[in-house]
Amino acid sequence: LRHQHWSLVMESVVPSDRGNYTCLVENRFGSIRYSYLLDVLERSPHRPILQAGLPANTTALVGSDVEFFCKVYSDAQPHIQWLKHIEVNGSNYGPDGVPYVQVLKVTR
Repeated sequence: LRHQHWSLVMESVVPSDRGNYTCLVENRFGSIRYSYLLDVLERSPHRPILQAGLPANTTALVGSDVEFFCKVYSDAQPHIQWLKHIEVNGSNYGPDGVPYVQVLKVTR
């Protein structure tokens, strides 16, 4: 539990942290309070999740720079690859139905 001037920071919450938390502010003219309900969910590991709103299609002018973002949330260390779909002998797919790709970048 860290105390900062205007906030209460709880790091690595656990199920026993569930409950109501109240901020009480007082001065010589009176007081005000606001209560927050904290629910801590337990979940099992899952496949990676992409950040909402990403990725986004892009249109660019010739000569301009382009940057793609792939922000993920993952329970385990993710293996991220950037692939470009390519055409080989006039086809985008191999005989096995797998798309032809060029590996551009790999992050572990």
